[in-house]
Amino acid sequence: MHVSRVEVEGIFEEVDAQLEAENVARFWQENQPWIITGMIALFLGLFAYVGWGEYQKKRDLEVSERYLNAVDALGSSDDATGRQELIAVSTTYAGHGYALLARLTEARALAGEGKKEAALPLLEEVVAKADPPLRDLALLQTGYLLADEPGRSRPFLDKISRESSYKPVALELAGVLIAAQGDAAAALALYKDALSLKPDSGLRKRLERRIQRMGG
Repeated sequence: MHVSRVEVEGIFEEVDAQLEAENVARFWQENQPWIITGMIALFLGLFAYVGWGEYQKKRDLEVSERYLNAVDALGSSDDATGRQELIAVSTTYAGHGYALLARLTEARALAGEGKKEAALPLLEEVVAKADPPLRDLALLQTGYLLADEPGRSRPFLDKISRESSYKPVALELAGVLIAAQGDAAAALALYKDALSLKPDSGLRKRLERRIQRMGG
């Protein structure tokens, strides 16, 4: 009986398919526990990832709402409630960005009440724990808070990096402090340095006026 080439190829394909099926079955029997365990681990990992993401979103929304409620309370002159809520945010959500922002806002409220020494530790905490730009903002606020003590104020202003958007303001404040001590040349140099950093239009105009008044 003559067998065509097509029929021969078909026979080989059937044999290959049968061998492949047997290999797959043998592989499944030998590795079934590990495969099932891996699938379960993958499912649990995916579930945990999705669940953690949802938890983080819920937590972020919750802390932002509490922070904004505290700011609203301060804005409506309910300082006691606002301060309490800020403290609650910073303690309940320790490590969260809003916790440090709450510390900064609380320090600002204390400074507004004239409680400089009470505000300083809060600002220093933000400086120690926050990343830029919040850290730089805390440094600038500390510089302003200590403006009546130039010797204490300047080190905080100097720590603000030149890449920070707050650096031109810090240089202007440093210039004002030095000018008040009678060193006009040093103040003028700081104003020009601030101007070289290309600040926003409002600060630029203010610096230009300061420089003109000083004959620069």
